[in-house]
Amino acid sequence: MPSSTIGPTQIWMLSPELSMVLLSFVVLGLDLVTRHKAPVWLTALIGLVVPTALTFTLVFNAFGGHPRSAFYGMLVVDNFAIFFKLLFLAIGFGVILVSYQYVEKYLRATPGEYYSIILMSLSGMMLMASTGELISVYISLELTSIPLYILAGLSRKDGRSAESAVKYVLLGAMSSAILLYGMALVYGATGTTDLIEIAQATKGMLQSNNLLLLAGDVFIFAGFGFKISAVPFHMWAPDIYEGSPTPSTLFFSVGSKAAGFAALLRVFVFGGLAAESSTYLWVMVAIVAALTMTLGNVVALLQSNIKRMMAYSSIGQAGYLLVGFATLIIHNTALGDEAMLAFLFVYVVTNIGVFAGIVALGDATGRENIRDFDGFGRSNPLIAGGMALCLLALAGIPPMAGFWSKLFIFWAAWGQGSTLTFLVILGLINSVISIAYYVNVVYRMFVIEPAKREFMRAPRSVGLTLAMAVIAILAITVVFGPLLQQAGVGASSLFVR
Repeated sequence: MPSSTIGPTQIWMLSPELSMVLLSFVVLGLDLVTRHKAPVWLTALIGLVVPTALTFTLVFNAFGGHPRSAFYGMLVVDNFAIFFKLLFLAIGFGVILVSYQYVEKYLRATPGEYYSIILMSLSGMMLMASTGELISVYISLELTSIPLYILAGLSRKDGRSAESAVKYVLLGAMSSAILLYGMALVYGATGTTDLIEIAQATKGMLQSNNLLLLAGDVFIFAGFGFKISAVPFHMWAPDIYEGSPTPSTLFFSVGSKAAGFAALLRVFVFGGLAAESSTYLWVMVAIVAALTMTLGNVVALLQSNIKRMMAYSSIGQAGYLLVGFATLIIHNTALGDEAMLAFLFVYVVTNIGVFAGIVALGDATGRENIRDFDGFGRSNPLIAGGMALCLLALAGIPPMAGFWSKLFIFWAAWGQGSTLTFLVILGLINSVISIAYYVNVVYRMFVIEPAKREFMRAPRSVGLTLAMAVIAILAITVVFGPLLQQAGVGASSLFVR
């Protein structure tokens, strides 16, 4: 039950987010006082140790599987929230480390702003996984999104960057309006914005096809669909991925998507909107999943820009995740949720590795066309090899970690009888299609002769980021069971109220 008082315990439960916001201000102030001379990237990187340590204090003070709430139920701390907090912190470490040389070279006028904005957005993402009430979900979403709009336009000398920021703001405002309207409809149907109370109020309402609640579900799903770049809400991703600074693109691809799915699961599972769902809801999600993975993978085949290819790849990956979400809606168990959490973790690690290679090439040549990777394996074999491993993992080549994460998503759907068989078959077909464009990049790096042979020295921070991603992928490939187990612990806590 929500606590009726605010004290040290509740402040402690919010301490990871509070320390992240404080770190953001410290980084921005330090850069301002020293006039861009302080190593703010190092300050941000070392400073992340504090919210990480505070998050681990929440882990070590486990709540016996039962969620603890604070601030009158607006903040929920459970295993699901802790799983995503640690995932977002890992994203922060990876993005800041891979950004250092790029920011020094291309965004030199705004280093403090860049890192401060990332930290502020991370605090919003961490809150999105912990919110227990619809209004706080929306506030957390805006705290996440507004910094992302700024990140898209930080490359002031590039017209594409300004165009990306404008598009992102306009489409983001539209998605926020849709989400708010859905929340208003749910409030009208249940009389509350508290997720636990919504879960209690909606028992039987969806099965009886309550139109107000069904409409609210649809609008909320559409609002989150923008964040996860699901079809038909995907239109922002390719242009914004291409026009934004490459490290910002990495942050969009992993942070925004993980936060979107965290909030989606929190609202629909913990909030009970999918607990006794009607046929309309799961059919809608299944259709969106089918369209998302098909459009993402097919259109990715046609791309010549590596960042646009990764944008459509990200859309395709969202489709696979929605297969797990459809499974979760039909049978209200943790199986689909567990598979989604494991898939998200693998996706984040592999995407960080791929973008580290893209940043390395861009830092050396300033180019980002797929043809520019010709002979990259000869120019920098270590970076190219690590990037190739990450691409193969994204493609789901056995026995890579990406293969296991896809397998469990499809296994969860297949285990529900014939209802979702068509999604599993379509997912397998799309997985085969995706191999073509992932392997094409690997083929160009190691087989195609470059127009000019030269050794490209990658920044040390990029090489370190890629090395950590490769080690993580290999570790997950060998011992996938512990990751699945931890994902299961996080997933199960959504069903405990």
